Amino acid sequence: MKRLIVSFIGETDLKFFPPKGEDMSPILRLLIGLPGGLRPDRTRLMLFDDDVLPKRERLNFCEKLEAALPELGLARITIERHPIAMPAGPTDLNSLYETVWAAIPKSGRDRADEVVFHFSSGTPAMKVTLLLAANCLRLDRARVIETSSQHHVLEMRLPYVLAAREIREQERARVRPRLDSTARQALLPETVIDDPVVEAAYAALHKAVRDARKIPARVLVRGPEGSGKWHSAAQFARWRGAATIHWLEAAATPDLPPGATVLIRHLDTWPAGALARLTLLAAERPDLAIVATLRTDRPQMAPPEALASEGLRGAAQVELPALGVRGDVAALGESLARQLGLKDGKLKERFQHAWLTDVFPRNLHDLKSLLATADLYGLDVHPDRPAYLQARNRLAAEHRLADAWRALAAMDFGPGRPTLDDLLGAVRAATVLRVHAQGRTQQETGEVLGLSRSTVQAILKDID
Repeated sequence: MKRLIVSFIGETDLKFFPPKGEDMSPILRLLIGLPGGLRPDRTRLMLFDDDVLPKRERLNFCEKLEAALPELGLARITIERHPIAMPAGPTDLNSLYETVWAAIPKSGRDRADEVVFHFSSGTPAMKVTLLLAANCLRLDRARVIETSSQHHVLEMRLPYVLAAREIREQERARVRPRLDSTARQALLPETVIDDPVVEAAYAALHKAVRDARKIPARVLVRGPEGSGKWHSAAQFARWRGAATIHWLEAAATPDLPPGATVLIRHLDTWPAGALARLTLLAAERPDLAIVATLRTDRPQMAPPEALASEGLRGAAQVELPALGVRGDVAALGESLARQLGLKDGKLKERFQHAWLTDVFPRNLHDLKSLLATADLYGLDVHPDRPAYLQARNRLAAEHRLADAWRALAAMDFGPGRPTLDDLLGAVRAATVLRVHAQGRTQQETGEVLGLSRSTVQAILKDID
């Protein structure tokens, strides 16, 4: 992943480089403590410097920073210095913004996969400029990081994330099919389709129901685990109104009455032989409407060429997005809470901030589990935020350990992949997080794992 870090050179950078004890250049602090770390060979540091600061000092700073990076293991970071001329002085916001906007690549080979906008305790106008750039650029991933001697390295969530998500939702909502009022009235209880991409997928399913009057309905619903595929398949059956048969095991073919709607779960687990039988069945029984779900984040049991040539050959394909890119997570949380029988009156008040950031549970199953767990461990009649965050941290630790184990078991190393030290560090951090998320203090966590309290504190701080 190519990363671009955008920052201004400030007086504090010149004053505290090299570092003087705890006081250091904000830019250096960011490079050392960026959440999630960085790959030097895939990172560019774009430094803007205005004509208010002495030119020679700024040049010296860039030279000294580049010379110091090898000692920090960051030798391969590319540093680019962009002088900024503001004819009307430091309050010339138009020139300031136009210079920054023009320098950030928005397309082509130089476009980064992730752009980090760095704030430090400097000129408010520069903060506003970066905030505007982060908001206006249509980037796949953009983050805002603040560094200070008080908070060290802190990822900002609001107000940037709210504005950026609104931009993304406007882009996602353009020219997409919508469900008509008749189809909406027949939605299953607790169906949430406030996200435009999800509504478009349901509109495609509804069109497949209408088209089934003329051609056999063959639909493959694709998406990562926990994206709502099975619920959407059930909605197809609801709209069609015929007898519904759930086909859950590839080895056992159920009785299929004439005109039935057949829902197949997890077609990715079917072997090649079962896919061939399904091809034959689909050809022999045009009276059946067949909808299958397939997880796109799991390896398929059959080889890819078998799935391409067998199974639901020629089926219409509907794609559902992962939870993390949906714009209706708060509504989904409320719906899942109602399904669990929980009080949902304060969910938005307590969790909207977390649900508007990019720190999501991985999928709908995780979100439902987190709400249920928060209700069990919370001290209020409503799921409360401390219990929710404790449950989320515990689940995050489980995922980190599972990911690390899969990589270790598959010996998944090599260029562009995490090193063994990276994976062992991830296991160490996830274990600390898991023990701490069980309700132990940092001191108690250290005693369980044989670590000092300061080590536990440092690990948890890096995770946050």
